[in-house]
Amino acid sequence: MKEKINFALVFHFHQPIGNFDHVIEHAYQKSYLPLIKMIKKFPKIKVSLHYTGYLLEWLEKNHPEYDDILKEMSNEGQIEIIGGAFYEPIIPIIPDRDKKAQIELLRDYIKKHFNLDIKGFWLAERAWEPHLPKILSECGIEYILIDDFHLRANGLYEEETFFPYITEEQGYIVKVIPINEPLRYMVPWKQPWEPVEYLEKNKNTEGSRLITLISDAEKMGVWPAGDMTTYDICYVKGYDGTPWLESWFRRLTEGMDSWLNMLHISEYLKNYKPKGLIYMPTASYDKMSYWVLPTRARRSLENLIQKAKWKQFGEPFSDELLQFLKGGYWRGFLVKYPESNLMHKKMLYVRQKLINYEEEFGKSENLKEIWIDIYKSQCNDPYWHGQFGGVYFSFMRETIYSCLINAERKIDKLLKQRNQPTNNLYEKDLTFDGRSEILMENEFLNVYIQPHYGASILEIDIKNATHNILNVFTRKEEAYHDPKEKFPIDRWRKQAFIDHFIQNAFIMNQLQIPIDKLEENSLEKKVYFDEFEERGNFAGTTYEYEITSKEENQIANLTKKGKIKGNNVQIDKVIVLKNKTIEIKYKIINNSKEKLDTHHYVEFPVYIDSDISQNIILANNNEINVKNISNWKGSQLHIKNSKKNLFLTISTQKFCNFLIYPLMTYVTTDGGYDTLFQGAVIGLQSKIELKPSEVYNNSIIIDFKDE
Repeated sequence: MKEKINFALVFHFHQPIGNFDHVIEHAYQKSYLPLIKMIKKFPKIKVSLHYTGYLLEWLEKNHPEYDDILKEMSNEGQIEIIGGAFYEPIIPIIPDRDKKAQIELLRDYIKKHFNLDIKGFWLAERAWEPHLPKILSECGIEYILIDDFHLRANGLYEEETFFPYITEEQGYIVKVIPINEPLRYMVPWKQPWEPVEYLEKNKNTEGSRLITLISDAEKMGVWPAGDMTTYDICYVKGYDGTPWLESWFRRLTEGMDSWLNMLHISEYLKNYKPKGLIYMPTASYDKMSYWVLPTRARRSLENLIQKAKWKQFGEPFSDELLQFLKGGYWRGFLVKYPESNLMHKKMLYVRQKLINYEEEFGKSENLKEIWIDIYKSQCNDPYWHGQFGGVYFSFMRETIYSCLINAERKIDKLLKQRNQPTNNLYEKDLTFDGRSEILMENEFLNVYIQPHYGASILEIDIKNATHNILNVFTRKEEAYHDPKEKFPIDRWRKQAFIDHFIQNAFIMNQLQIPIDKLEENSLEKKVYFDEFEERGNFAGTTYEYEITSKEENQIANLTKKGKIKGNNVQIDKVIVLKNKTIEIKYKIINNSKEKLDTHHYVEFPVYIDSDISQNIILANNNEINVKNISNWKGSQLHIKNSKKNLFLTISTQKFCNFLIYPLMTYVTTDGGYDTLFQGAVIGLQSKIELKPSEVYNNSIIIDFKDE
């Protein structure tokens, strides 16, 4: 009998919610369109395609002719479309009801547009957890695509991953299609004959083996590749003057005359039974399991992997290590990055508001668009970071918050129509860390306070602008940072109004000073790098608190006794929400027998726009360029962004020293090493001189206006 191998080729097309039109258009012109045209040019090449729902909607709106091409190829049997969850969430971390709803949304869209019934499922970031078979089976999913990494980490060897398997949960089954790792790293990075050679060497006489390759469609056109892009490789000159994809498809077509059987996964499953039963550990693809680890652990694991790849542990021990070396799993991003966790937990919180409304007033058609806002907020890209920016991209986080705040606005409107209260003040462990936050909510603003983290404010939502003004990012050390270079690393999370005490004052009236021009030992530079000496023990610690409501006022009284330079000091901080105004009232009491001489310093980090040029801050009739560092003495500044309907004024009861600096993070992205603007940090410094038992009072007022 002639030896044969079955080969299934799958391309995954995805764009995150809120991505810029010009970015998606570029991907369309350089990847999506040329890729599908190249496939169409080789009618024997059978391909399965997965499109996320947001991208399908974009294509339908902007390039309906592309839909026509897909329909034609589908009718001819050349392509098969694979399902998934519509807005590409990490499916294990969203509630079961939402899993089903997102799967049904995409299934219904594909049925309507292509008249196809979906049996396969694309698992976003291949984030697998063992409870999934039940939900997937209930949704009519027959098979899922999972990296062979998942199987090899469970003890299978390479040749054992050339078959589908069955897994189950509570008797509900789903078939598992392993994605081949060697091919994934060959296409399109090796010569076209190399992935063909790999397939041929793994054929067998039974002809029952299935090797499946999945590639991101964007990889076939818009990824960087040294001094070229993958568009140059795939469609222009390849590595030898011939377009890579054309050469590869030609070689695959030639192989179909003898040893290669190219088919859709559904066709294979009609002709062959799965190999048997398997249970897979919680996992995502190999690199994701490294990226999710805390920085120190990630460096350690990647060092071990590198040594094993270079055979530094000898043969065969190095290969054995590579099979079983794995890191954490996807949910670890919610611990590694508090910014990810806050978005995820706010999603759950807003979602519960909608559930509560349904339970009290019943389900209705007008709630469907609110559910869509919730589903959009579950898009996975802004929740993690690895080779790609992910959570570091402020505009992606902004989209998540915009969806959630918009959902809240709609719920508030429905409650108002039923004469139900929309003002709320209560305690809730919003972030699931075992400690309660204080949540203040009215028609115009949400204010979330963390008494256990320096009585700081971690979120301020401006409802009419659907904007979280505190959508910033804490600077942290990443595994890829060069230890020889100096990066600003924050000791405390970038939340608003953490109480610091500094011995010295800023030098006044230094406007528009580039960071690299600051004097080496200046206080301004130390603050920018978060290296100033902390003279108190209040920052990031727990304050006692009480909450009260008085008419339209929602009030949090927070207090802490501590020390500043050995002096016994008490801080009483009162945060008041009234209509469109937040007031932070300070009372600092010197309970020592000695004079207290210090400077109180707080920060209000603001996210206005990911485009630094759109961050307009006005002070003393001057427009501040937030690319640089500026400081001055005053009592008021203004922020405006007409495009986003953002207008606010920050005022202080007493004159203080203002400081503004840009919050920059240093990250790797798909374009290489990059510096990303996260927001502008507004610092306020007040001189404190108190005799024993004396009291210092000040007030900071943030007034949000309509224009």
